[in-house]
Amino acid sequence: METEPVASTRSPMAPTGVAAPERAGRPLVRRLNRWLGPLALLSAALGLQSIAGCAPGLTERIYSRGLYPHLVQALSVINALVPFSAGEALTLLVPAGFIIALFWQARNLYLRRVTWRSRPAAFVIFLLWFTGVSALLFMVMFGLNYQRPPLIETLGYDQRPATRDELEAMGRAVVSGINRNHAEARAARIPDRAEIVRLIEESYRRQTELPGANSATYGPPKPVYLSPALSRLGITGIYFPFTGEPNYNREAPDFSLPFTMAHEMAHQRGYARESEANFIAYLICVNSAHPFVRYSGYRHGLGIVAELWKLAPDEARQVYRQIGPGPRADLEAEYRFWSRYQGRAQALSYNLNNAYLKANRIRSGTRNYNEAVALMIGYYLKHPPPVSTSAGQRDPS
Repeated sequence: METEPVASTRSPMAPTGVAAPERAGRPLVRRLNRWLGPLALLSAALGLQSIAGCAPGLTERIYSRGLYPHLVQALSVINALVPFSAGEALTLLVPAGFIIALFWQARNLYLRRVTWRSRPAAFVIFLLWFTGVSALLFMVMFGLNYQRPPLIETLGYDQRPATRDELEAMGRAVVSGINRNHAEARAARIPDRAEIVRLIEESYRRQTELPGANSATYGPPKPVYLSPALSRLGITGIYFPFTGEPNYNREAPDFSLPFTMAHEMAHQRGYARESEANFIAYLICVNSAHPFVRYSGYRHGLGIVAELWKLAPDEARQVYRQIGPGPRADLEAEYRFWSRYQGRAQALSYNLNNAYLKANRIRSGTRNYNEAVALMIGYYLKHPPPVSTSAGQRDPS
């Protein structure tokens, strides 16, 4: 009895045992390809950071003094057309976009256009794409500046420990600057914020010691509309690398504002490390043409007195006692202002900033802010104040 042969679905040109496994493997290849794109972006960002860290001299010459200033100048032209902080708007738009995406996915699930099983992987891939794009843009637009040579080496400052007498002379010079400029600022008209920006810009343009700081035109710092949120997070200012904008907390005490502006403007000029931005802000402010700006800078030089305390507590106590009643009242007012916001939000902000700095190879994390003292000491070792300087005399800065 003959039977009719069953029709085969296999192509007559395909050899036995090849076609079926090939079809089965294609979905797996497609699934793997979905992960390759975002992982490649993340790898590129990390690779750029590693290459820049291995060759800081090339990073300085090609990126920090070559490509980066042109990027910031282009962003500054755009930002000049926007009266508000574009960085703040972008920060609000990103979470809003995430919320819209979640609602859209919920709608698709409700209409059964997608299945629950496919959503976790799709969400992770979306996060990887967002992280990869953001990381690579960050490196290109700012992050590589963390890998440039340390400023203390670029400036050729002496890195030896200062002696007790040297620290005492430096501390007295700082206290002298605090007292003198506080008195002069009270006698003069306090500048408004636009004038403060102009004064800081003028000080940057006159500064010849900082490489590249006076070689271009940059956009002005802008106030953050949601400054109450910054206060709760313990943030005085922030630099948005994706828009090239320095921003400041408009709620913070006025006498701290010039230093905050100068600090964020240092980031804008490519000085990424917090210690270097703090030192540059100090240098820019104390060399300003207006006593109010100088006073704001000298207040942040008291870290030198803290260094003196480690060697000679009695001498440090004597120097600190020479701070006048007006500046002392400002220190207490600043402490009271920030004490109102102590809590979990500040702790979270501190931990996130610490992780951010360590991710950019700043090993000390948030302690890097206080490391500006080494640069200040190096500056005064190069430009020493008279050993006999007292708190009431004029220092040479």
